[in-house]
Amino acid sequence: MSYLEQFMQQWKMYLKKHLSHCGLSYVETGSGDKLDIKVNSLAYFRSLRTASTSIVGMDDSRDELAWAMLVKQLSALANKAEIGTSNLVAKLHIEETQIQITLNFSYDNEQHIVYVS
Repeated sequence: MSYLEQFMQQWKMYLKKHLSHCGLSYVETGSGDKLDIKVNSLAYFRSLRTASTSIVGMDDSRDELAWAMLVKQLSALANKAEIGTSNLVAKLHIEETQIQITLNFSYDNEQHIVYVS
């Protein structure tokens, strides 16, 4: 499994947990994990946006932007992980499976985006 796929799975677990806080449940479309994660992410972003009193003048297009920004961050981190793990494996003489990368997700309700670290 690629790092991007692993990171998307971490986001999926975060989503499942936090959708329930919004009174929503994770929906499986039957069209595959990739589409399911996007659809549920957009529902999550919409719920956060409509529930927030600090977000004014944003519409569904902002949810799409939040999704695009999340995917960009995950892709960039996946690329860094590929390079970083290769270096660690070579320098420390360990197996790649011994390296575990756990992401943190943080929602910014003023900007309506998720930061990944």
